[in-house]
Amino acid sequence: MTILIFAAHPDDIAIGLGGTVAKYARQGKHIVSVIFSYGEGADPIKDSTTLIKQHTAEAKKASKILGIKETIFLGLSDLAFERDSKEPSTEKKITDIFERYKPELTFIHKNDDMHSAHKVVAEKINIISSKINFKTTFYAYYIFPPIKPGRRNQPKLYIDISDTFQLKKSAMSLFKTQKLFFSFYQIPTTLLQNWLSGFKARCKYAEIFYKI
Repeated sequence: MTILIFAAHPDDIAIGLGGTVAKYARQGKHIVSVIFSYGEGADPIKDSTTLIKQHTAEAKKASKILGIKETIFLGLSDLAFERDSKEPSTEKKITDIFERYKPELTFIHKNDDMHSAHKVVAEKINIISSKINFKTTFYAYYIFPPIKPGRRNQPKLYIDISDTFQLKKSAMSLFKTQKLFFSFYQIPTTLLQNWLSGFKARCKYAEIFYKI
């Protein structure tokens, strides 16, 4: 079974579904991650070339911990994300990836995520998936929930990540380029969300997804 994961930035997979990825990897699933940009816009003070190298290395290390077999970088500019996403070459690359791997299961960002780049990824994949000749099951994940949550009536999927929770934490801790933000906001809020989802799913920790 092949699982395809699309993410806007190198750290999104570890944050949004790191525990689920590690769980599927333990089950022998072939997992391929597709990362749109290198996230070089995360720190306006640092040189973008240096950040690209650092984020690439961090993403590869996190992928190894989580059990991701292949990581593909599309190379979109983090500073011109929406513009680059509209390039015909971007659509061709994504279409080729779908046709090559023919995933049974595909994870993408939620289309009402607060981050604009995450929304762009969701919209782009939805457009392309409507044109491809095979079916895949789509589930969406959040990095940043919307400020004003609307009614989300899509079927929800809770994945018990109690046994892979530590792997997720280890993967998230590798992103040193955003250490302060991760230490004081991203990691604590993500782990709280996983605990709350676990409470709802009647387990210790869980990740939640929305069928689309």
